[in-house]
Amino acid sequence: MKRICSIVIICIFALTIKAQNTPLFIFDQFHPAKIHFKNHSVTAAPMNYDAVNDKMYFKQGKDLMELTNAALIDSISWSGKRCFTPYEQGYLEKITLSNGVAYIHWRIKNVNVGSKGAMGAITQAKVETINIRSMGVMSAQEGPSSHNADVFEQKNANEYYLSLDGKLKKITNKKHVLKLFPKHHEAINEFMDKENIKMNEPLSVLELLNFCLGLK
Repeated sequence: MKRICSIVIICIFALTIKAQNTPLFIFDQFHPAKIHFKNHSVTAAPMNYDAVNDKMYFKQGKDLMELTNAALIDSISWSGKRCFTPYEQGYLEKITLSNGVAYIHWRIKNVNVGSKGAMGAITQAKVETINIRSMGVMSAQEGPSSHNADVFEQKNANEYYLSLDGKLKKITNKKHVLKLFPKHHEAINEFMDKENIKMNEPLSVLELLNFCLGLK
């Protein structure tokens, strides 16, 4: 069995990151993780999640190898506390709430508000999206280099998902929430006002989703 698992790892970790943008990892180091396959087999490897390129990696010597063939994977977990599942071109983190389950596509917009000129004036403005799928953990690298004259601001652009009627429903704003629970508009509005729910704060949104999942 160990030999089979080793062969599986070699097959799925096929690419180095040399062709990728500089990675930004959500964990401060590569931690032991378990890869759960759809055929019910499980294997382990030290892994980390690259928030910039939306990729999973493991370390082999001095090389970082990309986890490929995501279609074969059911989920990836760290110490049973963090669980990610492949979804479209990236991953969703599964969050277990008291009233059900929610999923988060962690995303932060890295907004370039301008570049400092010789006199300190800021010019230009462009928006670039980076993906962040971690909550309460440190990244392995800092944000934009301090040597860069560009001025950045980060804005939350998370996407949340609930599994309703057998389908994942995306939520990015209050309108989406009300649409998914049409019979409970009054209760949801009252809850949001009472609890001061902010759609740009992950914990606040999860509190709202947990409330909605508990509605009858």
